[in-house]
Amino acid sequence: MKELTLLSVLLSYGLSFSQPANPANGGNMQRITNYGQQAFIDFGNKSLRQKGNSSIIIQGSQYFNDNFKEANLKYFGNDITEGGYMRYNGFSDEIEMSSTPGNFESDVILIKSKDVVPIIEGDKFIYLPHRLDDGRAVLGYLIEIFSGDKINLYLKKKKTFMEAVEARTSLENSFPARYVESTDIYVSVDGDTPVPLKGTKKSIISFFNSNSSKVKAFIKSNKLKVNDINSLVRIFEFAEKL
Repeated sequence: MKELTLLSVLLSYGLSFSQPANPANGGNMQRITNYGQQAFIDFGNKSLRQKGNSSIIIQGSQYFNDNFKEANLKYFGNDITEGGYMRYNGFSDEIEMSSTPGNFESDVILIKSKDVVPIIEGDKFIYLPHRLDDGRAVLGYLIEIFSGDKINLYLKKKKTFMEAVEARTSLENSFPARYVESTDIYVSVDGDTPVPLKGTKKSIISFFNSNSSKVKAFIKSNKLKVNDINSLVRIFEFAEKL
């Protein structure tokens, strides 16, 4: 597979740069690095999100990990070898970008495209249409955890904002404004639009239809837990071979 540097992507946009005055001092390599960083930013857009009311105390975070982590990109299936720093915003369903890992905030987000695939600490985010429980199709990021010949398995991680609730009587409880996290399983068969799959043992076994008894025996003999991601991947790897 052909590898791309961010510099080559930048040049493919028709941009160019001049040579430094004294490349013998390493200026050329520094300039390439700088342009690689600029190319990385060229994959970003300015966020249109409105800033929230800072006076409201909200429990929790929009992020599953608040820190920016080293990340890489696949662009039209090609590896871009020079990385940057990203984090996933589970509330806005956006990949935020930063030139350094120490930033607390960023208003630059990765362009949303199925052909621009960020990989953050091993998590491969793919921007895909998928269906909700009610059948509606939406576009958003799914984390690919298994890619087989027929079946692809994904996780949908999100944060939902819940308004504060004041207790009306002494018998009720108050709840602060908060972000509530959830993780759902999605499955695609033969390239179809991913659909939700309940993360219960019964639902996962039933998914395999005529092979359900073999899958059930495999889960039992290996003492696998369907709520464990590694176990879930093992189950689908086994079922793909049946």
